[in-house]
Amino acid sequence: MVLLEVFMKKCVVLGVFLMCSCKSITYQDVNPEIKPNENLLPALESVVDLRNLEATYTAGTYIGMANNVGTGFGGSGWLQTTSMSGTAFRDVRVNDVINIFNKEVKENITQPYGEKKGYITVKLGYRGVDKNPFYELTSLFTLWSVNFLGFPCGRQTQSLEVEVEIWNKQKEMVSRYVENVQDSEYCAMYWGYGGPNLGRKLAADNIKQALKKIRYRINIDAPQIKKKLK
Repeated sequence: MVLLEVFMKKCVVLGVFLMCSCKSITYQDVNPEIKPNENLLPALESVVDLRNLEATYTAGTYIGMANNVGTGFGGSGWLQTTSMSGTAFRDVRVNDVINIFNKEVKENITQPYGEKKGYITVKLGYRGVDKNPFYELTSLFTLWSVNFLGFPCGRQTQSLEVEVEIWNKQKEMVSRYVENVQDSEYCAMYWGYGGPNLGRKLAADNIKQALKKIRYRINIDAPQIKKKLK
């Protein structure tokens, strides 16, 4: 009983510290580096598939049902059923992807001014999430004592496939790029990310990493792409 009480107290204290002591998302976390290509493409209209992004990051709709059983006046029983439904709000990671992609296109890949010569699109493919149980088990076996010294509470790895296509004004695809990336982050007191911030940071890192690689590939192919956009 005493051990259980100590265990519960440590859980509460750890939860409070994790909420108050984890790193927050910064502007740099959810914005790309501004480093324009040497061979900028002419202005292009950036296009995102919103349904694709929301299918990747959003919970969507939910339907729930609750039964309440009780005793009414005079001892008679009653049963009340309450149904609930609604729509989950758009995940903030959807907006992060759109923001990062638009800035990559306007700041690093294309000329920001002039007549748009075509379109550039982004689409997310496979997304995987893996957690390393070593840190969680170590924290549990030490009753989270090591976490107060800075030992990670967990480690999460995310994989992501990113596809970018360039189309001319006649809706003909002139170039296509696919990159698979992977990144990891720690959940830790004082120095790591926690809660929703961990997943958001990883998602932003993945899309930035993939678009950076694609940006370099576009820079190499720029002369051929320009010819096909005329």
